[in-house]
Amino acid sequence: MIVSDPFLYENGTAESIGKSLKGKDVAYFSEIEPNPSCESVDKAAEAARTIKADCVIGLGGGSALDVSKMVSCLVTNVGSIYDYYAGGTKQLQPRTTELICIPTTAGTGSEVTNVGVFTNKKAGIKIPFVTNEFWPDYAILDPELTFTLPPAVTASTGMDAFCHAIEAYWNKDSLPICDMLSLGAMKMILENIKQAYEHPQDMEARGAIITASLIAGISFSQTRTTGIHALSFPITTEFGASHGVACAITLSAFIKISGEKEKEKMLVLANYLGYASINALSEAIEKLMISMNMPVRLSQIGIRESDLEHITQVGLKAAIIQLTPAIMNEETVYALLKSILE
Repeated sequence: MIVSDPFLYENGTAESIGKSLKGKDVAYFSEIEPNPSCESVDKAAEAARTIKADCVIGLGGGSALDVSKMVSCLVTNVGSIYDYYAGGTKQLQPRTTELICIPTTAGTGSEVTNVGVFTNKKAGIKIPFVTNEFWPDYAILDPELTFTLPPAVTASTGMDAFCHAIEAYWNKDSLPICDMLSLGAMKMILENIKQAYEHPQDMEARGAIITASLIAGISFSQTRTTGIHALSFPITTEFGASHGVACAITLSAFIKISGEKEKEKMLVLANYLGYASINALSEAIEKLMISMNMPVRLSQIGIRESDLEHITQVGLKAAIIQLTPAIMNEETVYALLKSILE
């Protein structure tokens, strides 16, 4: 079964891949929404069980890939995703269905991680699900599949990949190999994202961005993410921002405070990327986002000062926020959000 974004089914991309699998009976599921709900997962799983799928191919952005991960497990694990996730009492048994992930955006890195993020509509929250059963058997990169990305999606997903890389780099659980992978990924993104944004069919730029996204995915899969992603969850689910925008909008502010506990390491990063100081890197990132018409203030996406306390509280409930190289508590998180409100 091929699990894809609706656009990729409607434009024939999913079917083209299905037809290339000669000798295989292929079914399609494309009812994937952004920030996929548990209900969508269950619907796709039921379709996969009906045909007794022995292979699930995820085709699309992070939402389609995350759904494909859970579906590949639910083919042989009975029940609903709710039984295993967000308070569920069951343990996923090892999957026997093959899982192949083919990204068509360059940002999530989901094709090389053991993480899926789903929206629990019953609780009104979006939280990650981490399990070794989510590691794909194969990841296939084809830059041409990203040629049709709208400029806004190129920008937001590319900056999401940058967030993955920098969060793995400054992470309290970072490892030397993560540092090397993240440094390379960040440099590739900064050198190519504007070109991919302005010239969507530039094979070299697109190839660099999708490769950097995968490298960043490998890096943060060892460490998990930090405060940027913790705060992105309520910004996405409650204010409608895309995941990439919800992450990138706090990026510059987090860079500024990252020297609190990792000053020397962050200065190495700034210098490596061509900037004299941590603040200079932060300002350059903000200018880059503005040049790609991305919001850099919370008020631009409808967030008001009265919302900051709630976002702070929700963000602090995510354990990953404490992997940030700065003090993360009610006072500091609220101050960070306030600094980028207007």
